[in-house]
Amino acid sequence: MYSVILTELGISVFDDEKLEKSFPFSNPVKEYLLVKNKESKLNELINYLASIQRGVSVSDDALLAILKKNNIDSQIMEDSELERIQASKPQIIVDSGFASNPQDALGKLREFALGLSSSKVTEVSESPDLHIIQAINSLDEIDKIANALSSRLREWYGLHFPELDNVIDSINGYAQIVMAGKRESLTKQVFEDAGFPESKVEMLSLISTKSRGGDISDVNLAIVQSIAKQILDFHDLRKKLEEHVESEMQTIAPNLSAILGTAVGARILGRAGSLKRLASLPASTIQVLGAEKALFRSLKTGSQPPKHGLLFQHAMVHAAPRWQRGKIARAIAAKAVIAARVDVYGDGLNKTLLEKLNVRVDEIGKKYENPTEKDIRRPESFRRDGGNFRDNSRRRDDRGGRRDDRGGRRDDRGGRRDDRGGRRDDRGGRRDDRGGRRDDRGGRRDDRGGRRDDRGGRRDDRGGRRDDRGGRRDDRGGRRDDRPSSNKNKKRKQFGRR
Repeated sequence: MYSVILTELGISVFDDEKLEKSFPFSNPVKEYLLVKNKESKLNELINYLASIQRGVSVSDDALLAILKKNNIDSQIMEDSELERIQASKPQIIVDSGFASNPQDALGKLREFALGLSSSKVTEVSESPDLHIIQAINSLDEIDKIANALSSRLREWYGLHFPELDNVIDSINGYAQIVMAGKRESLTKQVFEDAGFPESKVEMLSLISTKSRGGDISDVNLAIVQSIAKQILDFHDLRKKLEEHVESEMQTIAPNLSAILGTAVGARILGRAGSLKRLASLPASTIQVLGAEKALFRSLKTGSQPPKHGLLFQHAMVHAAPRWQRGKIARAIAAKAVIAARVDVYGDGLNKTLLEKLNVRVDEIGKKYENPTEKDIRRPESFRRDGGNFRDNSRRRDDRGGRRDDRGGRRDDRGGRRDDRGGRRDDRGGRRDDRGGRRDDRGGRRDDRGGRRDDRGGRRDDRGGRRDDRGGRRDDRGGRRDDRPSSNKNKKRKQFGRR
């Protein structure tokens, strides 16, 4: 049986390790990719194999599909044969006449690898879904910049016309009024050209004559008007980007646009990275795309996981009651996965997906029309101990303490209270109601740190012990009394005996 081997530099036909015919590639990278994509015709090879009228074994699945399409009796090689060809590929290239020696073959294979990498980068860069991702990201960035400039514009022009900020909410309308100049030059025609209704035009005309704002210089007004012009330019650019995203999404991902809408679909497509990767994600991942921080926080703390991420911007989820949003988001995510797979591997718009989604949303609305007790009550806070959730088996009583297995009641300070009202600590002593602690020797320690012993004396904070005669004994064994001493004795104490 003849063997047809596809290499990076051409196609060779062998008969028991003897070369019969070789077909080199004039442009190795381009023609090799055409064979891999099953788009190459290979007329010379087909005519040669048709002339020998024998079955052939093929080393590549794509090449096998091309031969079978042209009615050539062919089959794939065994795994052992494929491994042998892969291990001895430089020698096969030399035997086929594509290279002069093994070193030359390795050099040409290196050039082929570099060219193949460059073509792959070019192919990925030309992917239309990546351009959609850049467009939707640019749209979001324009919104951020326009909002920041609008805030600055309102503060700056508000020094001259402060009442205008409370009346006009539209960024575009406010910028158009600023472009008209100072408030003295604002007429009804200016307000009408900005697109305001008649009732608001009358209000703006009235407050412009009674404004309490200060005057603005021509230099400052020119800068403010330049900011307003930038905002109007951003508004026009945003319209163009919206139209571009909508048209591209309808062309590249029509089913995804039908399920999610063009704006939400483009944002989820951008978060996934590409349309092909979005088609490989599970529905549960698409449901929480955009809520990664909340998801990982719930995994770490044990709190409630998020029910939706970017899907909250979907009209069905946003308009639904709170207790239905999670179920509707899951249904939309499930249909979005199927829609993405149809866009990648299928052809055309499938209207059945949207119809089934509407039916499912109606079922959720009827079945969960009213919230359940679980939806009404406050979410429980879970505690993670040692990596596992567990309930606290200790029971707290009405007094705020916690009873343990020994029958005692432990309070918040960790001690254990007995039935006599005292609190036993871990050292075995029992604390009474006066705050002191009785130890095993019968003495009682007071709050000042001293201990009353059996002899009736009390040791104070200075380390001495007061006896019954009223004196205080120090550490050297002497007794200091409470009688006042003379000046002579004070000097002896201060300077020593002379």
